[in-house]
Amino acid sequence: NHQIPVILNQKIAQKLIENVTMTAIAQTLAVSTSTVIRKLKEFQFKTDLNHLPEKMSWDEYSFKKGKMSFIAQDFDSLKVIAILDGRTQATIRNHFLRYPSAVRNRVRVITMDMFSPYYKLAKQPSLSHFQAQAETVSPQTVSLPNAKIVLDRFHIVQHMSRAMNRLRIQVMNQFDRKSHEYKAFKRYWKLIQQDSRKLSDKRFYRPTFRMHLTNQEILTKLLS
Repeated sequence: NHQIPVILNQKIAQKLIENVTMTAIAQTLAVSTSTVIRKLKEFQFKTDLNHLPEKMSWDEYSFKKGKMSFIAQDFDSLKVIAILDGRTQATIRNHFLRYPSAVRNRVRVITMDMFSPYYKLAKQPSLSHFQAQAETVSPQTVSLPNAKIVLDRFHIVQHMSRAMNRLRIQVMNQFDRKSHEYKAFKRYWKLIQQDSRKLSDKRFYRPTFRMHLTNQEILTKLLS
């Protein structure tokens, strides 16, 4: 799963920022000390303004308690490109506008959460120039004009799962709490979200239904 190393990289970065020892980080996250050292080395170079990967992932992360930060990574190598102290559009825009336009134009794909506030930032029209003396960049200026937005599959599945669960609760609450239907929706909620192709075909006695049923048969009853 591509999400696991991404999250692990972010956790290591968080611990490094919090000034936790490399040995402690390795023990806490169950990784080798050399992995932590490699991550530390990523923070020990100056930003290369002459290169951006064709595919990037944008996300936000709580590196400091109570404050969200912006993180950009190379989608393929998982190398951290930038960790910004803040996640406002102006902060992100100003950072990427430090790169020459020729470099920014090479970026083709940005993956992000489907409800990310960065979506509008990446899709805004680009201006050919702006006043050099301005302290902040115009809201109409885009950082990466040629990039296409790709929604993060992990977040899509997460949002769909939450939506299905809200609907299940809504239907369940239409029944009396002591009713057979209410108990069935409450007990077998996992079957509604499970891949139907992976449902067990073994038949067991189900007290809620007072009969022997397979998981597929239970799901059919819940959805009927």
